[in-house]
Amino acid sequence: MSDLEPLAEGLEKVFGRLGLPDPRVMSAIIDEWDTLAGTPWKGNSKPVVVRGRTLVVEATTPSQVAFLRYGKAKLLTTLAGRFGEGVITEIEVVPPRR
Repeated sequence: MSDLEPLAEGLEKVFGRLGLPDPRVMSAIIDEWDTLAGTPWKGNSKPVVVRGRTLVVEATTPSQVAFLRYGKAKLLTTLAGRFGEGVITEIEVVPPRR
């Protein structure tokens, strides 16, 4: 039965072929957000979804959107250190949903 592979590896291959992000990455981002995000993100935003290689982050207030956009480079570096280069390559900051 050497042709069997762990479910996680199989799902990772399927997601990769479909061009979808690994759902474990989004789960880890949510769980570790306060640690990963740091200043100015912590308390001013929350991760929403990973679309391709883009992390969509919702600001807590409309005025925070522009402010948070200035901190994208540092957050991208932190995410690359945690998940590897090329996993998250862009951050989109959106205003809070009503």
